[in-house]
Amino acid sequence: MVNVKIITNIFSKEADYYILPVYKNFNFRKFVSGKIADEIASLIKKNQIDYDYCKKSIFNFRDGEIRKIFFLGLGVVENLTTEKIRQAAGFAIKELKTFNAKSISTIPWFEEIDKQVAQLEGLLLASYHYQAPKKENKEKTIENIYITNFKKGILGDTVNICKNVYLLRDLMNMPSNIVTPSYIEQKAKEIARQYKLKIKVYSKEQARDMGMGAFYAVAKGSNEPAKFIVMEYNGNKKSNKKIALLGKGITFDSGGISLKPQSSPLSKIEDMRFDMSGAGVVLYLMKTVAELKLKLNIIGIMPVTENLPSGSAYKPGDILKTLSGKTVEVISTDAEGRLILADAITYAIKNYSPYIIIDIATLTGGCVVALGHYATGLMGNDKELIEEMKKSGEETGERMWELPLWDEYKEQIKSKNADLKNYGGGDAATITAGCFLKEFAGDVKWLHLDIAGTAYGVLNKHYIPEGVAGTGLRVIFNFLKKLEKED
Repeated sequence: MVNVKIITNIFSKEADYYILPVYKNFNFRKFVSGKIADEIASLIKKNQIDYDYCKKSIFNFRDGEIRKIFFLGLGVVENLTTEKIRQAAGFAIKELKTFNAKSISTIPWFEEIDKQVAQLEGLLLASYHYQAPKKENKEKTIENIYITNFKKGILGDTVNICKNVYLLRDLMNMPSNIVTPSYIEQKAKEIARQYKLKIKVYSKEQARDMGMGAFYAVAKGSNEPAKFIVMEYNGNKKSNKKIALLGKGITFDSGGISLKPQSSPLSKIEDMRFDMSGAGVVLYLMKTVAELKLKLNIIGIMPVTENLPSGSAYKPGDILKTLSGKTVEVISTDAEGRLILADAITYAIKNYSPYIIIDIATLTGGCVVALGHYATGLMGNDKELIEEMKKSGEETGERMWELPLWDEYKEQIKSKNADLKNYGGGDAATITAGCFLKEFAGDVKWLHLDIAGTAYGVLNKHYIPEGVAGTGLRVIFNFLKKLEKED
């Protein structure tokens, strides 16, 4: 994690580069004085500094020592959203990495709190670096960020959230022979111990004995011990209201007997280690809410297993009995995420009676076809919550697009042999997966986030340096903060 330090002024700590924004009427003399300020004014007057959005101008100034100032063009201020500020900050870090910068110093570019948060997020998220397990690692990294004059209170929370996004990205980047269900169990227990959270972990046999026939069916194809992990955070003892966060945790998804091809237009099979991204989001969200002491009661549920073909694996044509009592005909063993989430939803309802359920999953390749890598598929049964989640998506840059769950789509998952089938065909595959989960949510307020396209493979976002985004943590935390204010 990059170190963030508060300093008294932009030059009070020696840095490799100093970032100053450039836009009309910006009062740089508030932060820079003396000879350097006069030289900057002269450069501006001569139009030697580029004002265009995400354009750089770099000049050396001598002030006892050489100061390398990176002027960051922000374009027309009126057009700047928080996401554009986040992107611009990421652009600056991305560019400075090419100059082998180890430390940078900067000031707040705007007075508004939301814009300062966006700036910090962009700087921090773009500074992420995965330490890959190889003999030589020459990746250029930012080690220190010095900041001054930011609004009180935003630094700690923003750094904390970004730090946990780092941990989530690390978890996603690591290979599946390391990030096994047992590894995620270990991390969950460490977090629970550190923050005094309640935790329960069930084996696949215990899950089977409890009636989780869908989770057990997926898990029994692998020799790697599956884990059904439940974490409890009680931040509001005056309230009985509980929020359940559910994350799909397939640490490697071969597709099972319905084996995935080696490569497809949607993904490469070696990328299927990312299929635990939803569980990773829930894991580090539980850490985040505990660290920042949200006044909410939150249950984190992570069904974690591999999905592999073997002599004991479940098969197309099998009929499974879920924890809810509903039966499911297996059409495709590669539609396993909705099976483990179905039992997780029922477990949450039976044991905690939550007033809101949010599940997050890299659920369908169809979501990548429909929305690409820049919008999470959002579905649910409560319009008000859907609008609040969409708003949180706009605020954090993790945007959502609502997909309909009309009754007509439900026809595709009807089965002659069971209550439901787990795959309704290629047409509207993301929506029919949502319809399947809706059947288990019942009357409980429920939201479903399909992050198949946004968890990884993201390009052209300057604050996502390696494609692994860790989508979900920031947007759901933002959503929870709003619920905290309402509670």
